[in-house]
Amino acid sequence: MRGITIILNNERFHTGNDLDLVQEKKEIGKPDIQSYTVQIPGRNGLLNLTKGLTGKVNYYNRPLSFQYFGTGKRERLLWLDKIMSFYHGETVRIIDDDYPEYYYEGEASVSTEFHPNYITITLSVDAQPYRKRLVWTTRRYRVTGSANLCIQNENMPVIPEITVTDPIGVTHDKSSYDLTEGTYKIDDFELARGNNIFEVSGSGIITFKYQEGTI
Repeated sequence: MRGITIILNNERFHTGNDLDLVQEKKEIGKPDIQSYTVQIPGRNGLLNLTKGLTGKVNYYNRPLSFQYFGTGKRERLLWLDKIMSFYHGETVRIIDDDYPEYYYEGEASVSTEFHPNYITITLSVDAQPYRKRLVWTTRRYRVTGSANLCIQNENMPVIPEITVTDPIGVTHDKSSYDLTEGTYKIDDFELARGNNIFEVSGSGIITFKYQEGTI
């Protein structure tokens, strides 16, 4: 049965398969852009500074809303209300059946309407702007000498975990570091959307591990 999987504290329920709730409505809102514009005297129009501070677009949270219909005797309706009420005020992860490789994360709120033989439950989530991949991306390369590596990334900016087995020099976007054996997270190596070029030199294995996300 179509629905969503709700994850809290490593416990998960599917609204259809586990709770036998029928999904009546699903609304996945897009996050609003954090726009910043200023009016400069003597200039036509507004000056858009949305990317002025970070060089990229930032977003507010996104709204999610799911409405469910359940039937049964009074005891079952009370049980359904109790189960869903556990999520009220909690930070949950939501896996939508239509996007099974991703999850949304945010604060949940639950409202319930009781009727003689059925119940209507609405789950709303104030979610982070990006839906994130469940499985992190791992790219591993053997370096011998000098090479350019192209690291592809979805929409969400992310700082990768970089692991090297031997000393390797790494340059990205004019920032250079000489890495010795170990694992690093370097702010200057943030991955933007699309192709990211890293220049490497040395001998050994370098691994990039990061979580991708998209709007």
